[in-house]
Amino acid sequence: LLSMSIAMTIHASYKMDDVDEMTELILSCCVCYLSLIRVVVFSIHQKEMLYVIETMRNDWIGSSYEERAILRNKCLFAYRLAKCFITMVMGIATLFALEPIFKMNFLSDVERTFPFHYIYFNQTASPIFECLYFLDTIAGLSTVCTISSATSFNLVAVIHGSAKFAILQRRLETVNRNDPDIDRVIVNCIRRHQDAIAFADALESVLNLLALGQFVLSIGLVCFAGFQITSMLQNKVQCLKYSGFLCATILELFMFSSSGNELIIESDAVSESAYRSDWIGGTFSRSLHIMMIRSRIPSRVTVGKFCDVSLRSFTQVLSTSFSYLMVLLTAMSEE
Repeated sequence: LLSMSIAMTIHASYKMDDVDEMTELILSCCVCYLSLIRVVVFSIHQKEMLYVIETMRNDWIGSSYEERAILRNKCLFAYRLAKCFITMVMGIATLFALEPIFKMNFLSDVERTFPFHYIYFNQTASPIFECLYFLDTIAGLSTVCTISSATSFNLVAVIHGSAKFAILQRRLETVNRNDPDIDRVIVNCIRRHQDAIAFADALESVLNLLALGQFVLSIGLVCFAGFQITSMLQNKVQCLKYSGFLCATILELFMFSSSGNELIIESDAVSESAYRSDWIGGTFSRSLHIMMIRSRIPSRVTVGKFCDVSLRSFTQVLSTSFSYLMVLLTAMSEE
């Protein structure tokens, strides 16, 4: 991934005079850097990743039927959204891989090019070209698989974190002060709250730098993909390709933002559930009070510790991206 990123950066530096090709190369560079960031972050935080995976597995295996129903209700949409995202991304990558073949077979006087530009030198002699084309395609599809799988895991893991808080809310709302085992029930709720917070903190330590890279590069992806669409409206194949690319980029950003927003909402709602419990006249009100105070600081995933990953940050990134796009279009029209 590092060598491919360097190769595309070198290739883009030699195409400064061709705006369309340079823009396409910048998009490929951003995708490759996003994949590289994921591999590096997950490699550095292997311990936290193993903790997250093991916790998710234990929650599904060791939960009761009612708790498993809450997990299923919270996570089912995330699984479907991840499946949709993976299908969309792989379809777009396949379109990128087949486009040069279509041009070379059905259009005349077309230069032989590689689909993903990971190989910055262009060897047009057969069979070297075919071999390099195959390698470039495999590299591109591998990069796309890395991004789609890592993003899907992020979505499912953060939604699972919000489901842990939802299970805790359900337990708090069913607390009965006349239960002879009420002290044990309250202790169990407090421990579950601490476990949910620890799980969310582990996600934050893994994802905050990844989210920073995602949000920063997404601004460039949305901006340049939109520019490619507006500059190639007459080319239906190119327009379709970059329209799909733009939709996938926005969907990926939405997956980050919606899951982070759900984590904030569910962790913040713990205090409301504690207040709705049957605590009046009970001996455990002080414990619930402490839990409610702690819930005033909701768990969250941040963008490199700068801001929260939420739907508000999603709209801000899109607003910034389209503002840059309008500036770029204005500058190009004046030239």
